[in-house]
Amino acid sequence: MAVISIGCDPWPSGEDNYELLDVIGIGATAVVHGAICKPKNEKCAIKRINLEKWNTSMEELLKEIHAMSNCNHENVVTYYTSFVVNDELWLVMKLLEGGSLLDVIKHKMRVSNCKHGVFDEATIASVLKEVLKGLEYFHNNGQIHRDIKAGNILLGEDGTVQIADFGVSAWLATDKDMSRQKVRHTFVGTPCWMAPEVMEQDHGYDFKADIWSFGITAIEMATGAAPYHKYPPMKVLMLTLQNDPPNLDTGAEKDQYKIYGKTFRKLICDCLQKDPTKRPTATELLKHPFFKKAKDKKYLAQTLIATSATLEARVHKVNKKEMTNGCLNRTLTGDWEWSDDEVEQAEEAYMVVEGQEGSSGAYPSTDDELPDEEKPMNQIQRADSSGSDEEVAGPSTSDLKPQKSMHSREQPVVNLMLRIRNGHGELNDIRFHFIKGKDTSEGIALELVGAGLIEPQDATLITLHLEQLINAQSSNAQIPYKTITFHLNSTAPNADFDDNALNGFAQISVL
Repeated sequence: MAVISIGCDPWPSGEDNYELLDVIGIGATAVVHGAICKPKNEKCAIKRINLEKWNTSMEELLKEIHAMSNCNHENVVTYYTSFVVNDELWLVMKLLEGGSLLDVIKHKMRVSNCKHGVFDEATIASVLKEVLKGLEYFHNNGQIHRDIKAGNILLGEDGTVQIADFGVSAWLATDKDMSRQKVRHTFVGTPCWMAPEVMEQDHGYDFKADIWSFGITAIEMATGAAPYHKYPPMKVLMLTLQNDPPNLDTGAEKDQYKIYGKTFRKLICDCLQKDPTKRPTATELLKHPFFKKAKDKKYLAQTLIATSATLEARVHKVNKKEMTNGCLNRTLTGDWEWSDDEVEQAEEAYMVVEGQEGSSGAYPSTDDELPDEEKPMNQIQRADSSGSDEEVAGPSTSDLKPQKSMHSREQPVVNLMLRIRNGHGELNDIRFHFIKGKDTSEGIALELVGAGLIEPQDATLITLHLEQLINAQSSNAQIPYKTITFHLNSTAPNADFDDNALNGFAQISVL
C-alpha cells in the first residue's frame, strides 16, 4: 500500500518513527494509541486497523484514506499519514486530549444526577454548531459521513470540536453541482443513529442521512443515549421504520426532560423527518434559532472539558482490559467496562481475578473435564444493568445449593457462562445474567462483540445457541439440558480442532 501523507512538512512513515503510548480507545477492528512522532517530537494519535478484520476491499480502503487526506477544516480531525505494519494499517492523526463527546457524557452520568438532562442548552448548542460546520464542509465537498454520533465527535482541551472516524464516509461525486443528485446504496453506520432511508435500501440516500444522525446525536447529548439504545439492532431497524420519528420524550418518563425548550425540540423535529427532502441542510440548520444560544470554544473548555475525566483517567480505564486484574461489568448505558472496585470483591463475586487458575467456587465448575493446564485463565463477569454493588457482587455460595432452582419459570434471571479461548489461546470464562423479558440473545452477543470478547463472525452462532439454551430452561422438560458446545466460525481452517479442549469450539452453560 502506498504511503499517503499531507502537509508541507510531511509526517514520516514507518513504525520506527513512532513511540506508541497508552491505548486510548478500542473498537471491533481497531485500537487507538496515544503516540509520539520521534523526528518531530510531537504527540499524535495512531489508529491501528486490523486488515484481516476489515470487511471492505483494499481499493475501498484506499479511497477512504484519500478522502481523509483531502479534508482540511477546523471541525474535521486532522489526518497526517498512513502506512502498513505487518497485518495492520496505521493511521496517524491529530491527538485531541479531551476525548470523545461520548466519554464526556459517560463521565457526567457517572458523577452527576442526570435524570432530567445531561447538558444545558448552551453547551448542546455550542457543540452541535461546531459539528454542523464540519458537516457543512463535508456536504459542500460531495461527501457523506454516515456515522455521526457522540462517539465520533472529538474534543480538544481548548474546546475544539472535531468530527472523526469518517472511515465509512463516501464521496457522492467529484462535481459539487452534481453531488446532491447522487445517491448511495451501501448499508453502513450505527443502527440507533441510522436514517430510515439508509435502512430501507430502496431508493438510496444522500447527505440528508447525516442530518438524521445529527438529530439523534442532539437527543444523545440531552438524555445520555440514543433512542432505542436498549434494543438489539434488528429491533432498532423495525422501530425506526415503523414508528413515528423519535424525540426527547421517546421512552422517557412524563416531563423528565421538561428543562429543554421549544427551539431545541424544534431542531430535533426538523432533523428527524422521515422524508429526507423535508430535512434542512447543514447550512440551513446553522441559521436555526436554537444556535443563538451557542457559546465559544473558551466556554466549552471551561464547562465541558475542565469537568470531564482526564486523558490519564480514561487511559487507565481502557488499559484495564490489557492488565491482569479486574472485572468487566455492563454499565447503565449498556457498555462493558473494567471496574477496579470489583477486584476487592473477587472472593465474593462469581468470578476470579484474571490470571488465577481454577474456579472461584461460587458456582459449580466444569473444570474437572479439562486437564490442569487447560483450565480457564480469565473469568469475566457481566453485571446486571442496574449497576448496584449488591448485584455486581452476585449471589453467595449458600444461595446456590442444587435444590434451589435458579431456572424455574418463576425466576426471570438466568445465570450463564460462556467459555471460549481468547486470541492468545487462553480459556476465558465470561459470566453474565440473562434477564428474561429484558435481554435478548442477539443483544448479548453484540455486547460481547463490542467489548472485544468474541469475534464478530461468531456473533450469530452465540445468538443461536444462547437462545436455544434459554428456551430449554423454559421448556416443560423435567431436567432441561444446561450446556451446549459448538464450533466457531472464527477459527482458522487448519486449526487443531478439539471439542473437549475447546480448540475451535465454545461452550455456553447455565450455572
